[in-house]
Amino acid sequence: MTWKEDAKKHFIDCKPSEGCGFLAEKEGDEFFYPCKNIVSHLDDEITFAIDPLDYAACEDSGAEILAVIHSHVEGSADPSEADIKNCKLYMTDWYIYSIQDNDWHYEETDK
Repeated sequence: MTWKEDAKKHFIDCKPSEGCGFLAEKEGDEFFYPCKNIVSHLDDEITFAIDPLDYAACEDSGAEILAVIHSHVEGSADPSEADIKNCKLYMTDWYIYSIQDNDWHYEETDK
């Protein structure tokens, strides 16, 4: 199974919330590292936030985080304004997966 297939499965399991995780690399192998979405569902402006404990656990495992990955449950994989802003703010590439359209978008940050 590829990292994209692993991510899709995780994202479908997270519905109706957005799923999130990392594209990580360890010893030459790229893989999906699933994370908990800790966002408050009371705020429509914020749809996902990665649990900092998951971030730390991924790094502590010896993996290098290559990109943030999250899903859009409805609508396209095109990044929202918040997605673009956060990609630039955190200086990390992003992949967005549209569950509805079964489509991917890659947003490269300016490093």
